Amino acid sequence: MSEAPMDSMAESSGTRGPTHTEFAPWYDLSMPYREVMPSPAQRDEDAPRTSDQLRVAAERAYCAGDLTSAMQLAAAAGAGYREVNDEWGTADALALCGAIARCARDWPTAVEYYREALSAFTIVDDLSSAARVYRSLAEAFFTAGDFDEAAAVLHEGLTVLPDDPVLLSGLGYSLWYAGHEADALAHLNRALAVDPDNRAALFARGQIHADLGRPRLALADLDRLRGCANDEAHRRADLKSARGISLIALGRTADGEAELEDALLLVPHRARTQRRVAEARLREGDTERARIALHAAVTSPQPLPSAHADRARRLLRRMPSATV
Repeated sequence: MSEAPMDSMAESSGTRGPTHTEFAPWYDLSMPYREVMPSPAQRDEDAPRTSDQLRVAAERAYCAGDLTSAMQLAAAAGAGYREVNDEWGTADALALCGAIARCARDWPTAVEYYREALSAFTIVDDLSSAARVYRSLAEAFFTAGDFDEAAAVLHEGLTVLPDDPVLLSGLGYSLWYAGHEADALAHLNRALAVDPDNRAALFARGQIHADLGRPRLALADLDRLRGCANDEAHRRADLKSARGISLIALGRTADGEAELEDALLLVPHRARTQRRVAEARLREGDTERARIALHAAVTSPQPLPSAHADRARRLLRRMPSATV
């Protein structure tokens, strides 16, 4: 879901379509989703005719946000490639159809197209393109909140490219969001062994260490990511809140509280920030304020992954006057 600097998950088509990224910090498809009017009708003499022309027209419609036209054009391109037995062109068109369906939030159709594209790229022995489709297929599950299935897809992709740092960091994120921190750390460590500057892996590993109460390890990763002014607000908020609880754990209370305050100002209702504020309040023995922050975390319109939310609810239920 890269964190803004980690632009790792471009579609196999090379285009960057609109998507919802709340649950996907390990990749970045930066074009925001927007409704647009269909493009004006082309003159007959200008209309795309060959499969390649249809493919280009589909990409243009996709990037413009006209997903209906994009799907029609991409499907027509794929049919044309299939008629002339162009297996690679067919695979590429299928991957584009998957990307368009995902942006339309049609997860079953996206998965179906991506699976077909994987089979087609495997037939033509294009493992690099297959790996990109594995990433895109995992994104579809991740964005839909199915982190276990995203992890399964990335495991499968690593059988094709076992040392791909993007697949490894994506698997780390998926396992973390699914609540499997130990396995997540193992794969994030592998990603950083391949690419020590992998910002997605540093960001995830630092947060996991922070949440597990390992402040020195957390800060060793998180401090390498400071100063990224171009990051989206929720990413900067997560960095600050993770640093905040780590600094507080090391006795640097004033610095840690300042980071938590900044995180709340950046994205006031972010569930992850509220959960970490609750941890800070518990550390200082303020149970009532911890309860309020936990309640805010589990009722936030920007929800935690379900595994993390379940833990927060269990803790909240054990606290005095807890109501969820």
